[in-house]
Amino acid sequence: MIQLRFSPKDNRFYLRFRYSKLFFSIAKSIPKGCYHAADHSWSYPNDSKIIKQILNEFETHDIRILPKEIPKQCGILEDFFKATRDRNFSFCTIKTYYSHLMQLLVFTEKLPANIRMNDLESYLDHLMINRGVKAASIQSSRQAFVFYFREVRKQFTHLKFPRMKMGSKLPEVLSAEETRAIFNALPNRKHKMLLLISYSSGLRVSEVIHLKISDIDLKRNMIRVQQGKGKKDRYTVLATSLIEELKEYLKVREYNLLLRQSYNEVRGNPWLFPGAKNRPLHIRSAESIFTSAAKKAKIQKKVSFHSLRHAFATHLLELGTDLRMIQTLLGHASVRTTQIYTKVARSRLENIASPLDRIPPNK
Repeated sequence: MIQLRFSPKDNRFYLRFRYSKLFFSIAKSIPKGCYHAADHSWSYPNDSKIIKQILNEFETHDIRILPKEIPKQCGILEDFFKATRDRNFSFCTIKTYYSHLMQLLVFTEKLPANIRMNDLESYLDHLMINRGVKAASIQSSRQAFVFYFREVRKQFTHLKFPRMKMGSKLPEVLSAEETRAIFNALPNRKHKMLLLISYSSGLRVSEVIHLKISDIDLKRNMIRVQQGKGKKDRYTVLATSLIEELKEYLKVREYNLLLRQSYNEVRGNPWLFPGAKNRPLHIRSAESIFTSAAKKAKIQKKVSFHSLRHAFATHLLELGTDLRMIQTLLGHASVRTTQIYTKVARSRLENIASPLDRIPPNK
């Protein structure tokens, strides 16, 4: 077996293999190499061009690596990134697929070209049996492998996985009282407005943090969501009761920014909820704000920032809003996704009488 490992002691990569005239010849031809007779290894400087040459030369001989040691400039998944750019994949999809592919390479210690079908099967078995990964994550891994190894590399032209039976879980829905308690638990105006806007308009956390001031239409009580999930634009509602509070927040936002930035810098900051260095608020910060508020409000249910979106949809349904309109506001591609809220809407369930109530009582 051919093995390439990085040594932090001398900042060099060490190449080891059982003696072979061919391998020895290849190792010798790579520039700046040094042969170590004591352990029959070759070492090379931590230079991305040299490491890339080693990988290219030994790729057909099934070289074993630790992917996280390999310099990013070597581009062991560059074809993946090019394919996602060509197809205009969303950042979240790219990030998810890349994570699955890297975990596979770490598990096998192989380059993509050396991956075999039994490697994919062994890795997926490892996820299910040893790590107890949920079915949704397994399915996501499979999608990443089909895209990369079948569509991009043409490595497995007939790669297909058996259909998985996915579990169906209903979301935990916050009541109107619980939702209000979460808002009231936040003394910080910016943090409170963040959650109010998300609930008021049914936004995902990634959508609310990327809102720009120009996306808010106070005259029409509408919010424009630009490039939401699936890279789609849509409009959603803004609560009338929130207008005045939002106007006050915008004044406070500008004042707080002026404390640390010039007037021109503040004017050039488009984000409704600004973060550091003219960037939007980080998604982890938004999630932390919600978690802290739910804890202060003593919410016992298992909830997350996304629960505000669930509450928006469920509460609208309980108020009698048409399901198709809720689908449009949420930006769901299919009404089947929206139909899950019919299973948790209290008003729909309250109108159903148990058959026990129809049995005459004992006399």
